[in-house]
Amino acid sequence: MFLISTYLERPWSPPVGYQCVYESYFQPDTKLWFPIPRLITSYVFRRNVALSQFVNGSYRIAVAMMVLAAEIGVSMSVRAFEELTSLKAQPHGIFLVKMQPNYNILTGHPNKTLGWNRRYFYVKSDKAAFDDPPRDNFRVLWNRKSVDRPKVLDYPKGFFDNARAVTTLSHQRWPDISEERIHRALPRISEDDWATNLPCKEDPGKKRLQLFMKKDQARIKRSRG
Repeated sequence: MFLISTYLERPWSPPVGYQCVYESYFQPDTKLWFPIPRLITSYVFRRNVALSQFVNGSYRIAVAMMVLAAEIGVSMSVRAFEELTSLKAQPHGIFLVKMQPNYNILTGHPNKTLGWNRRYFYVKSDKAAFDDPPRDNFRVLWNRKSVDRPKVLDYPKGFFDNARAVTTLSHQRWPDISEERIHRALPRISEDDWATNLPCKEDPGKKRLQLFMKKDQARIKRSRG
């Protein structure tokens, strides 16, 4: 079920039982779809911010990573996505997800979408709109302070192989991530083969994981030109 916002309603305070999304999330610069995939809701939940606090380019990265992973038969779990990306706070309570430089395989995308947050609407938190509907503890009101990527003590099964498989792909151009490719990838993306409720066990002294040795990372970089 969808609700069109009135001129008095704002993204940071949707009606009870609904999530706010921008029209730009589902347009060519982002290409998100309904039902919204579980990677999106899991990542947003673990950052303890609202779905509508992300620049549309953040979800473009998620779309590309999900499709590319599905095409080679692996999962893009939330833990893999967290390790391949970084989160940066923007003015006015907005957040931006970016690929880590060593793992960035996506090219040819817009630097920004003008007016990306101008038009928005509300979607009911149910199975019609979400693969994994937001639960009662999912944040809907905006939060200016996000939870950083957890410095976990352990990793889920298959994490290393899946993350490495995606990051060793050649450069992929955003215009080539077509609706047809997305449609073909949906069955694999929708598989319920990773946990969305992983605990965030932290080790204060643990640095970001390196998927490759330095020499291997240099070789991969050279192969991409």
